[in-house]
Amino acid sequence: MNSFKRLFVCIKSQIDHVADEFENHEAVAGAAIEDLRTLASKTRLHLHRVGKMTEHYQKQLLVQQEQARLWSERAIKVRQDDEQKALQCVKRLRDTQRQIAALEQQYQDSSAQETKIRDDLNAIQEQLQILKNKKEILSARQNGASVQEILLNRRSTPLQDAQSIFERWEDSVVSAEFDAPDRIETDRFASAFEQEEDELALKMMLDELTGQDRSADKS
Repeated sequence: MNSFKRLFVCIKSQIDHVADEFENHEAVAGAAIEDLRTLASKTRLHLHRVGKMTEHYQKQLLVQQEQARLWSERAIKVRQDDEQKALQCVKRLRDTQRQIAALEQQYQDSSAQETKIRDDLNAIQEQLQILKNKKEILSARQNGASVQEILLNRRSTPLQDAQSIFERWEDSVVSAEFDAPDRIETDRFASAFEQEEDELALKMMLDELTGQDRSADKS
């Protein structure tokens, strides 16, 4: 496997590892947020139903309170003429008052439950927003930290491997440039003159030697 292929495999494996960790954390956080969204939806539906129940108790309470007022007035109105009828009105009034007491308790319980559910829903929605913001922040931080870990904090990093590969490549090119034989530029015209000049110098040396030899013989 050549260096570039090894570098590609190294980088890909490290990126895949970081991506797996990133996706695992993000998936778990996403699932938790989705569960919270589901809980908020169910709580909102429950609040709606309890709100309707509270509204129903309130309407019924108003109706029974009006009935109690009517039975009270009727009892007072007919007492002088028909006491038995007045007693029947009082009996109806008593039954109505009992219903009013029961409805008041139901209304109070339902109102308290509605308040609690609304508070729970507000807390869930607030927590949901906090977790969504935290997820975005942590995703960005983890991405940055993972990149830094890959590029800077390991003994042998893809960046270092890449730099080493290109340094070795540059060394090889420089070495080849120094080892290459120098090209000799040949100028034939100049060479012809140089050869003639050299022959003339040799002939002059020969004439000089010959002259010296003749002088020695005469003496």
